Amino acid sequence: MNIAMQRLARPVVRAGHGNRLRIAARLLLPVALLEVALWAPLRVGILFGVAALWYMAYQLWHAAGTAREMGLGVRGLLQHSWMVGVTLLGSALILATAYFTGTLHRLWGLQNPLWAVVGYVVWALVQEFMLQCFCMRMLRAMVSRVSALLLSGVIFAVAHLPNPSLTLVTFFAGVGFTALYARKKNLYVVALIHAVLGLTLAVSAPDAWFHNMSVGRDFDFAKTPPAAVAATMPRVR
Repeated sequence: MNIAMQRLARPVVRAGHGNRLRIAARLLLPVALLEVALWAPLRVGILFGVAALWYMAYQLWHAAGTAREMGLGVRGLLQHSWMVGVTLLGSALILATAYFTGTLHRLWGLQNPLWAVVGYVVWALVQEFMLQCFCMRMLRAMVSRVSALLLSGVIFAVAHLPNPSLTLVTFFAGVGFTALYARKKNLYVVALIHAVLGLTLAVSAPDAWFHNMSVGRDFDFAKTPPAAVAATMPRVR
């Protein structure tokens, strides 16, 4: 088991080695597969999404390093859990504000959202695995740390097109998550923070702002005209 985890965690490439075009191709292939997954019909999209995740996992499996270096170990989880607590506190304040301003609503309109919450937490972990463990390592092999940080935000934002408000928010979120991961090296903490913030945004922001967090094939511009968004913005008196 230890050998398997070590193989899984080995870095895909080493900074300063290899052909940049080849590395870029290895990065862009799964990103393109994910975009197809988001825009194609659901059944086809699932196949492309699984293919993208498999490709990333396969590349990481044949890399070199340790699970701890990738943030896949449990060591440090309790040490950094206070950040999740702070995030929960901030989330509670946002939810309270949404309640008193009348924007609080059911998660995606579901009567029983428990399984949706569980699914979103798992999906947040998968997203962070793809962004941090794979994409960020590829980027660091090609560009500087700061450039890689910004480009990770771009990749994360592109995955949320064509939702304009969500795309903007996720750019900054992607940069923030990546900076946190680079500093703390614990994927689970970053994923939990991602999940808490995402779920909070989904139930507290007016629907016209983020259109139920829909992206790709599920987004419909006709349902969120600019006038509808402007009507939900707070007014200064």
